[in-house]
Amino acid sequence: MTERFDSRFDRPRAVEQAGQAGFLAALVMVAVQLVWRLNWSRDGVVQAFPEFIVAAIARLTPLSVFGAATENYGSLAKKLLLVTVVLGIAAVGMWGGRLAGRLTTRTGTSFAGRLAAGLVVAALLLLFTLLVIMPIAHLGVFATQSSYTADILIQLVATGLVYAVVWACFTSTVFEPEPDFTQEQATRRAFLLDGATLVSMAVAAMAVWRLVNPRMPRVSDTAAQQSVDDIVATQRAGQGYELKTPTPRESASLTNDLVRQADDPLALFAELDAQETISPVLTAIPDFYHVSKNIFDPTLSADGWTLKIAGMVDNELEFTHDQLVERATLKQITTLCCISNQLNGDLIGTAQWTAVPLLDLLNEAGVQPGAVDLKFHAADDYSDSVSIDVGMSPDNLVVVGMNGETLPTDHGFPARLIIPNIYGMKNVKWLDRIEIVDEDFKGYWQTQGWSDSAVIQIWGRIDFPAHREEIDPGQHTLAGVATAGTRG
Repeated sequence: MTERFDSRFDRPRAVEQAGQAGFLAALVMVAVQLVWRLNWSRDGVVQAFPEFIVAAIARLTPLSVFGAATENYGSLAKKLLLVTVVLGIAAVGMWGGRLAGRLTTRTGTSFAGRLAAGLVVAALLLLFTLLVIMPIAHLGVFATQSSYTADILIQLVATGLVYAVVWACFTSTVFEPEPDFTQEQATRRAFLLDGATLVSMAVAAMAVWRLVNPRMPRVSDTAAQQSVDDIVATQRAGQGYELKTPTPRESASLTNDLVRQADDPLALFAELDAQETISPVLTAIPDFYHVSKNIFDPTLSADGWTLKIAGMVDNELEFTHDQLVERATLKQITTLCCISNQLNGDLIGTAQWTAVPLLDLLNEAGVQPGAVDLKFHAADDYSDSVSIDVGMSPDNLVVVGMNGETLPTDHGFPARLIIPNIYGMKNVKWLDRIEIVDEDFKGYWQTQGWSDSAVIQIWGRIDFPAHREEIDPGQHTLAGVATAGTRG
């Protein structure tokens, strides 16, 4: 005789199954969010729910910890954080499912009652997100400081609805007894629930993988190499000598001839450069360091994009990408360094930037007396500022090209800032607005206590001899990279 099974009389088990349904609902919710993010996010800018949490955690991380993670693990640290956040969301979803299960004692166990319980839990989590997570992520309460407030609110509400509906659907057999519901049927449906959970985990995992490993366009280094050749040729011509290409040798065979060449630095550099024992004049675009607050950077189109200059100016200006490119006749070599770059680190690079002097645009707009800061806003809701004195330097650039190429997406296309004497975090990428303000504006990282002046400190790295390479006693040539911003 077949044993009857009635879930009404097994409340602890029902609540546990409700938690599993909550775990599944959270995974479905995340999977839907990430698939939407990869395919339909406007300009690739509007982030998915897990990314807001990643941003909030990153902003709460002490600078020393953040710097060490960035230097030692690069983008892997943020990718691992995203995976951890997704797992955390699933765990919270399980807790929410159990809570919703208990709420059915008040709302009822019909589909409408279960949906109501799921919506209550979703509403609580939504309020926590909008009131706590969003301000920490620098988007303000209810994301009011974002340029995409409506998009964010719509997708978060939709996220909550997905969670509630999926939870209500997958708890149909948990709380609703059926006349002929047997233990065998209960086992089969539990198996189906487990299978659905695994499928959702797989979809979420694939979406996370795609998000953290975007397909990037290939970059040709032909123009960059030509820029390097032109620069070195110009320097050599200025020194009045012709360099013969040396025969390449292994770095360990360098002799004291290099020491004797120390009074001829260009010849010494050429010798080391030919043997590839010193960093190149310009950093190739694929090798140029990349640090961003985002898991997935914006993919903006030049069509429809504009750069606005507003605030305390006589004439508000707006430039299209084509207009900036037409005006970008200046080519300037500048070294960019991350504030997290440690001694002997590699979060530094030198490029030839094709640009419009920022000062030209500011003079055209007419900065009014009493201005305190230049406030920079990016398409990904990043913001920062510099003082008006720093901002009016003739060396500052609005960049549209890098090493002879169009500015790459991950380095700020359509336009970015280059301010030579300050760390990279203030050299805003995906720039879309410059506002002249009468206050000391604190940007994305400064509100968390990071340096506001951010002046580049003296830094160096030894490239040759290589790390842990054994050398014989005596005189040797040391080669590497050093910078002190505009001070040398």
